[in-house]
Amino acid sequence: MNCPHVYVLCNRKHEAARYEILKKHLPARGIPLEKIHWVEGPWGSDLTSADAFGVWDPFRPRFGMNVSLSLQGVALSRGELSLMLTFRELLRQVLADGHDKVIVFESDVCLREDFLERLDVLLADPQPWDYISLGEGVGTRPPGCHPSYFSEQKLYKPPHQWVFRCCDSMLFRRSFLEKVWRTFIPFREPLDWEMNVQMMIHRGVPLWADPPLVEPGTARGRFVSSLPT
Repeated sequence: MNCPHVYVLCNRKHEAARYEILKKHLPARGIPLEKIHWVEGPWGSDLTSADAFGVWDPFRPRFGMNVSLSLQGVALSRGELSLMLTFRELLRQVLADGHDKVIVFESDVCLREDFLERLDVLLADPQPWDYISLGEGVGTRPPGCHPSYFSEQKLYKPPHQWVFRCCDSMLFRRSFLEKVWRTFIPFREPLDWEMNVQMMIHRGVPLWADPPLVEPGTARGRFVSSLPT
């Protein structure tokens, strides 16, 4: 089993409890510490207006779209802005490091015990892809999948163009992230919707893994949200 490098969006100062959990949890699931990268961007409470409006323009038309895809886009919270800037730092690090495939986790992930075995099945699948969703977001599993969470591991084509059902656990090809780096700023949406935009304009190839390999802890009541509002 050869796990890709893992990049975790986790501020070790402000999310110290989550960091302590993850630095034990991820190796316990077979991910070696030397393959784990901790990505830290500016925390929401530290952002200034200049920081925010230097990268975020909620009213600027982009890529032929005059309106935002989400209602949140015109009023992003400090926490959402912090996540966007942390993701931009992730892009910078991934491109600098040069790994062909990378996994991206948010700080509240919980991995199933057979994570690596199921990941191996996905990586051996010959289907082309730029992005694979490793979780299930808010219960959005692909049509036609087996209802059991212990069924055979497969990849599915998403049933619509809003393929980023959540951003807690994502597998990317570096070649796709290179394109995103060039068009990410100025952004207009929260991260999941912004990545939907990026997927469409770059004509990326998305797939969903099912059964899900990762659970978003905040959405399942395991964690309270750590992002300041």
